[in-house]
Amino acid sequence: MTINRFPIQPRIEIVSSKDDLCYQDVLDDFPSAEYIFVLTYNISEINKTLLQRLKDASDHAEVKVITNIPKRFDRYYGLKPRNCARDSIRNYTDRVNPEKTEGMSTSFHFENHSKIVLTNNIAYIGSANFSDESARSRETGTLFRDPLMVQNIIDNLVPLIEGEAIQYFGNSLNQRLLAFTLLLSEVAVASEKIKDGMYTFVGYPREDIEVYNSLDPYLSDQVISGLFDLLVELEEEVEVLKDVKGLEYLSEYLDSDILEYARRLIDDRTPIRDLSTFDYQNYASDLINDELFYVDDLGEAGDEASQLSSEKHTELAELAKESIEELFKLLNQIQSSMQSIVHELSRLHRQQLTIDNT
Repeated sequence: MTINRFPIQPRIEIVSSKDDLCYQDVLDDFPSAEYIFVLTYNISEINKTLLQRLKDASDHAEVKVITNIPKRFDRYYGLKPRNCARDSIRNYTDRVNPEKTEGMSTSFHFENHSKIVLTNNIAYIGSANFSDESARSRETGTLFRDPLMVQNIIDNLVPLIEGEAIQYFGNSLNQRLLAFTLLLSEVAVASEKIKDGMYTFVGYPREDIEVYNSLDPYLSDQVISGLFDLLVELEEEVEVLKDVKGLEYLSEYLDSDILEYARRLIDDRTPIRDLSTFDYQNYASDLINDELFYVDDLGEAGDEASQLSSEKHTELAELAKESIEELFKLLNQIQSSMQSIVHELSRLHRQQLTIDNT
C-alpha cells in the first residue's frame, strides 16, 4: 500500500496509487489547515472515515464539499430506478447535511466528474473520489505544494465550480424563509396600523391627499410594543443568517444601524411611546380628581377636563410627528430589505428542491 510519486517540477508531483489514497498528503494537512475544499463525483456510501476527517477539521477550518449523486438522473424510466435514485439522494443529503456539522458547507453539482481535494497549503487534482472505496482502484493525479499555485486554484477554479453548483442548507433554509416571510408580514401589518391611526385623507371633491392627523390621533401601545419586539426578533434572525454557511451575505441586506435606529424611536420615554401610552380618559379623570376645577357644575368640569385632555393628546401627537415620519421612512427601508431577503431565500429554496427530482 504505497503511493508512487513522480516529481515533475519543484513542489509539483504526479501521484498514483492502488489500495491507498492518492491525496493522503492532503488529508495529513487537515489538522493544520484553515481552508478545505473537496470536489468529488461521489462520497463514501457506507464508510464514514473520510467524512469524519472533514467534520473533525470543521472545528478549526472552513470546509466546503461539492459532490454529485450517483444514480440520480434527469429522467427516470420506471419505478425501480426512481426509488433507487431517491434512496441515493436521501443517503447523500443526510451524510453531508451541514446542519449536523457546524463550519461545513455542502453543494451538489450534477454535471461534475472532476475530483479535487485541497487545503490552503496543498492541492490534489486527479481521478480519485473522496470515498474510502476509491482506495481500491488505481487512481492518478497531481499534487501541488507551491503556495502560489494552490492559491491560484482556490481563487479561480473553486469559484468557477461553486458558481455551477447548488448549495444545500438542509431544513435551515426553509426555517429562515418561513421566519423572514412571517416577520415581513407582521412588520407590514404593524406599519399599516400605525399609518391608519396617524394619517388621514383630505381634499375636495376627492379626499386623496394624505396628511398627518394630530387632531384626532390614534396610536396603540400594543402595536408599538409589538413592533419593538419584532425589530428585536428581526435582529436575532439576521444574526442567525451570519451563522449559516452560504447565507452570510444576506445579513448585509439589512443595515443593523437602521434596525437599531427604528428601535430607539419606539423605545420607552420617546415621543412616540409617550403618545402611544397616553390614556385620554385617565388624564381627564386625574384633572378632576386633582381638583383643578373649582366649579360647582360637574358637567362643566368634565367638559373642561375633556377639552384639556384632547389638547394634551394633540400636543403629544405634534411632538411625535417628526419621529413618526422618520419611523415610516425606516420601516419602508426595512421592508424593502426584507423583501430582498425573502426573494433570495425563495430562489435558493426552489433551487434546493431540485436536488431531489424523484
